[in-house]
Parts: sequence; C-alpha cells; structure tokens
Amino acid sequence: MNSGIASKTEIERMLRNSQTKVIAPLVTLGLVRTYSATKNAVFSDSDLQKAYGTAVKLMKDFLGHDMHIGAKYYDAYGSRMSRYGVLEQVGHLKYRLLPPYTDDADVLCEWIPGQIQRHINQHLGIVPLLQGSATRA
Repeated sequence: MNSGIASKTEIERMLRNSQTKVIAPLVTLGLVRTYSATKNAVFSDSDLQKAYGTAVKLMKDFLGHDMHIGAKYYDAYGSRMSRYGVLEQVGHLKYRLLPPYTDDADVLCEWIPGQIQRHINQHLGIVPLLQGSATRA
C-alpha cells in the first residue's frame, strides 16, 4: 500500500460525513494510536472508550481548543465504525481493528490530527480563535 491511500481516503470520507463533531476520525485516531503502541488489534468497548478519550485530549491539546471535538462516548461507536471498514465485531461489544488501519497505523497517527485540524478550520474559520478574550479585544 502506498502510504495508507485506502485508509486515508476513508478518513477523508469520515470527515466529509461529519455533521457537527468529528467522532469517527477521533475514534480511528485513538484506535490506531493504541494499536501502534500495543500491536493488539482486539478492543473491548471500554478499550474503545479509553482510546477515544485519549484521542479527544490529544486533539484538544493539538488544536488549542475543543470546538467540533469531544462528544460524549456511546457504545454504538464501535459498531458504527464498520461502515468505514475500521472495525469488525468479534463478540458482544468486542471489535477487531482491520487492515489497512493496522498496516497504516504509524502513518495515520501522524496524519489524522492535521486532517482534523484542516477540516475544522475549513468549517469554522476563525471561530476557534475567538475563544480567547485577547483575540476578541
């Protein structure tokens, strides 16, 4: 695979399909970061929740704001990720991270944050900058 073309295409589709919050890309970021660190491709729902929470915190730090990220976690997120070929269900609230996401995990860990930032900037413009009172003055 050429630097994660298939997985990057799906993440771009996730971003296009995002209505308000960028949940699917954040779940994916959390999963590929966890997989990259542990090489464990099987996730329970609580593992998914922890990975998602870690990704949300990472993106808040990366962006310097929390606009468009950080929705409450729901156990339906795991099953919804199958529409993008990220996860397959292997048991009750148990999922396996699929190729190409396992193959491209290291590349995606670096690439996804910038894509989320680009997406938010395109949709919100300067709104996140207005969070700081110094910018509004």
